[in-house]
Amino acid sequence: MRIPWIGLGSAVAAALGLYGLYWYDNLSREEKEEADRMAEEYAKKLYGRGLDQLTSHQLARVRELVHGRFAG
Repeated sequence: MRIPWIGLGSAVAAALGLYGLYWYDNLSREEKEEADRMAEEYAKKLYGRGLDQLTSHQLARVRELVHGRFAG
């Protein structure tokens, strides 16, 4: 039996995306502004690009860094 890697990967990506939206939606207005600012700063500092120019892997890393700041 073959494992449907593409389907599994897509499902995981979708679940993480939904969790990210849920997490972001639960931030206060001030925290959202700070998270947006931090994401832009991380993108420029780490990759020398804006958020809209990052690959999906790079964007995932930036999201992890920003989420880590608010998790603790």
